[in-house]
Amino acid sequence: YLDSIKDHDKKLTEEEKLIFRVTRIFGECELNAPPEFTDEIKKYIGYWKSSPRFKIALTRAKDNNYTPTIAREFLDRGLPPQFFYLAMQESNFEEFISGPNTYMGYAKGMWQFIPKTGVQYGLTMGPLVEEPRPDPADDRHNWRKATVAASRYIKDIYSTEAQASGLLVMASYNWGEHKVIPLLKTLPQNPRERNFWQILTKYKDKLPKETYDYVFYITSAAVIGENPRLFGFDFDNPLANVAKR
Repeated sequence: YLDSIKDHDKKLTEEEKLIFRVTRIFGECELNAPPEFTDEIKKYIGYWKSSPRFKIALTRAKDNNYTPTIAREFLDRGLPPQFFYLAMQESNFEEFISGPNTYMGYAKGMWQFIPKTGVQYGLTMGPLVEEPRPDPADDRHNWRKATVAASRYIKDIYSTEAQASGLLVMASYNWGEHKVIPLLKTLPQNPRERNFWQILTKYKDKLPKETYDYVFYITSAAVIGENPRLFGFDFDNPLANVAKR
């Protein structure tokens, strides 16, 4: 298996090697990846390059010292620190952001918890829970508490049928594990065969575009983050020092 990966890597560009390195970090085997996967990641990298959003968000995280705390929280829970980019996709690291109204209520805070999930993971809702406004009394706006809750939630998703795949965990975080897990249960019981590639192959028509975009935006952001200058960004890997701890 390792020899096949080495042979595989020899044929790749530096950009493609980084794409598959991140894929491995998130628990997917690139040897099973659909042939169009790298092109799709490159397309989303292009989306990031076409906007100042990436640099603005990282600057906010750096200026507020979010980066090391978030990364260490995930590392300490045995999870990839690259889930840092999930918060970037959710909120651009804005503590007091509110999402659109849904049948589950307003999502709030850096990790965009809906009320039910927030309470489940120990966050206290504030008096403005039914209003799309910042609420200092709402723990979802306390980025430290919300980060701990998010890492616990993501760890729990890993304990479900999504256990082999960080990409499936991302999809579950966005769409809801109660939507993703029934699809996974139709796949072979071997966790290595219950992966994001299989969902893309068999159920792409069922996966909401928002969730599809979500997974590819986060994964492509993590790829850029490994070596931003390779992709034309003028900053360094924000997780470099933390990940070496």
